[in-house]
Amino acid sequence: MKKKLIITFSVIGGIIALVIILLFTLFGLRYVSLDLRTYNSLFSSEEAQESVISSGKFAYNMPIFFQDKQGYINNLEKSNPYLKVINIESRFPNTLVVKCVDREEVFAIKMAEDKYFIVDEDLKVLRIENTFTSTQTNAILLSLDSNIHIENAVQAEVGDFLELSADQELVENISPALKLNNRNTAEQKALFESVSVKYRTNPLTARSEAYLELYDFAGVKMSIMEANDSLTLKLNCLLAVHAVFDPAEASIYELRVLKNSDGDIFCHQTQKS
Repeated sequence: MKKKLIITFSVIGGIIALVIILLFTLFGLRYVSLDLRTYNSLFSSEEAQESVISSGKFAYNMPIFFQDKQGYINNLEKSNPYLKVINIESRFPNTLVVKCVDREEVFAIKMAEDKYFIVDEDLKVLRIENTFTSTQTNAILLSLDSNIHIENAVQAEVGDFLELSADQELVENISPALKLNNRNTAEQKALFESVSVKYRTNPLTARSEAYLELYDFAGVKMSIMEANDSLTLKLNCLLAVHAVFDPAEASIYELRVLKNSDGDIFCHQTQKS
């Protein structure tokens, strides 16, 4: 009986050992590649891709089943500010494919007299500048109401995501909402010189609400009231009216987008106060 137990445990141990060997040989991580989804990517060159992959700190030879993909994503995005990882795909038996796109500069947020955070639509800090002037080819100047604080402003570095004390979702929705209105990042920059997130007391509800105040490069002032509600549709309305607005009247009139009691969105041309 004892001999049978020894044989049984020996067989089981041999099977376990074989499985472990197969895990680390056949399924051990050997290759990592980038699947770039951006045309003319910053990371197109072989040298750049090698540098990116190295920064991921991948656990080679470790079985592909047990890879810390989120940890790799954090390493890659922290070390490469302009890289946005969509996901990491396992391709058996021994390869990981990093699907990624380039991040684009969207906003410039002034932190002090000599400090501007240049961020993408997710508020990731891509670079920090001492001076900044908004042009039709660089980032849009973004101003935040005094009630909105950047929680990690002091310690934030390139590669970090900014954390707002309020209306983070609103700020992060601005650029995607414009993209849904067929305005890519380059077109957004060409159109808007500045965007401000402000608060007012709604005269109908007496509640505080966030609204957007936008300026184009002709000095036309535009406001989107109750910006947290139907932002994409309100931008659609604003863009349609702005397209036919005479910039020569920018000193007299401004544009306001509102929603009436029936839920209809409209853009109102009103005289500046």
